[in-house]
Amino acid sequence: MGKNTKNKDFMKDPIEDLRKYRKFLESIPLDKYREELKDVKWVEQDLPPEILPLISIFKYYWEERKFLDFEEWFEKFWKEINTSEKSKKALEKFKRYYFNKSLEENEWFKKGFKARMYRTWLSILTQLDFCYMFEYICAKERKNFQLKCNAELDAKGIDAKVNDIEFQVKKISQRKEARRINRKKKVIPIPYVVYNIEDLKKKINNPRVRNKTRYQKMLKAFHNYFECLENGFVVFKENYLKQIINTLSDIEKIRERVNKILIELCGES
Repeated sequence: MGKNTKNKDFMKDPIEDLRKYRKFLESIPLDKYREELKDVKWVEQDLPPEILPLISIFKYYWEERKFLDFEEWFEKFWKEINTSEKSKKALEKFKRYYFNKSLEENEWFKKGFKARMYRTWLSILTQLDFCYMFEYICAKERKNFQLKCNAELDAKGIDAKVNDIEFQVKKISQRKEARRINRKKKVIPIPYVVYNIEDLKKKINNPRVRNKTRYQKMLKAFHNYFECLENGFVVFKENYLKQIINTLSDIEKIRERVNKILIELCGES
């Protein structure tokens, strides 16, 4: 599903692409979808490869750089699934196995599937922000690093690859246990915060909270490495990726730099 568009790379304009991509991210009604889909979690099983959205998402948002809103993208993807004999057969088998439903009983399933796709869609958009910022910095500073990012790599847990160095954007929260990022030998985790900034500010301003140092450090690190768009979407700052790009010749230095950033984001520096 999805035409290969790798030959369109010559059309890239990293400086303008980042601007357009950030404008698109800022237009996503996060609060609306959060409220609308928060309790829609009945399609959570492992999906067969024939109905996975990775190829479609990377096709539009990375290869072709067409920033469709979620509704438009989902309807296109749903149509792709239902007009492909192989995908439609896999979808029908999946529905019958888990829900004992036929393809004719679509609305209930489609709503659950849509909610599942939204979460995947949003997660990949975060990964792509890392990639767009990477290309932006390289173009701006005339650095000749080629970044690879596609559905095949994503399926292996690799969000971006530069030469032989593999990266994976890993979410971290305020919870203590979430600070221990699982480190694969070959894949470098890129910490991405999902903690509540307003909650941090409340703790800092709360007279009952005695030890505010850690929360203050976390907030400072957040503003140093991330930007929160008007709608609440958190994106990478140039300062974050520059530290990675400037050490790409030495993978151990990258690990050290990323680990330092993680410690700062956890307020433990």
